Amino acid sequence: MKSLIRICFLICITTNVVLANELPKNALQGSLIIGQNSHIDEILMNGEPLKLSKDGDFVFAIGRDYKETISITSIKSGEILDIHQIKIIPQDYEIQRIDGLPEQMVTPLDDEIIKRIISENNIIKEKKLLSLDETFFKNQFIQPTSGVISGVFGSQRILNGKAKSPHRGLDIAADEGTPIYACNDGIVIHAENDLYYTGGTIILDHGHGVKSIYAHMSEVKVNVNDKVTKDDVIGSVGSTGRSTGPHLHWGVMVFNEYVDPALLIK
Repeated sequence: MKSLIRICFLICITTNVVLANELPKNALQGSLIIGQNSHIDEILMNGEPLKLSKDGDFVFAIGRDYKETISITSIKSGEILDIHQIKIIPQDYEIQRIDGLPEQMVTPLDDEIIKRIISENNIIKEKKLLSLDETFFKNQFIQPTSGVISGVFGSQRILNGKAKSPHRGLDIAADEGTPIYACNDGIVIHAENDLYYTGGTIILDHGHGVKSIYAHMSEVKVNVNDKVTKDDVIGSVGSTGRSTGPHLHWGVMVFNEYVDPALLIK
């Protein structure tokens, strides 16, 4: 089923004009839907406008827990041309238990650490809201490093026996120092060596709110405002921040909505 849905996504990416009826009829929770329709001047998702490029490109995310049918409305000169519906296929999410973390990394009690976390989270929230006009998201994504998949999207995290938020990306275990590549063309909007939870962290902006995040890096090799090309080395695998061993946490989001990176590379 995932392969069939991916074919629908590729149609959206590779054809010159994608009409609403060429969007997938079904999509998994955690999917990134990309389309193009050069014949319209407005497109709505469940009544809310999506950003439309000058060539008619648009993109939206289906969240981890989203269940309702999605309506995509195509409009030209104020007239509704088409309403396309996408039914959502639920994913089965794993439960992942991680023990042996320092307790301050699971439930911080120190006031200074709490202030630091709040400050860093506020900065990340601001970055997520950016909406560049670039359309790099149209290109095929690649897995940013080689290694063993040690954590999957959507899994319920149990840290030191305490239930935490579901996992928002893909964990790839690899030797420390293994190169990390940009998963797609993008602009660096965040590059830090030492965030409390995520350690060495990079965020790339691929346009229209689509961003990728790379965490726990031992080395950050890019700077804010750098333009990178898919396959460029941007850093190295590490075990910084809240981590029990060398790995890359790779996440992809549209504004505040995370999607399943595994669906982008199949």
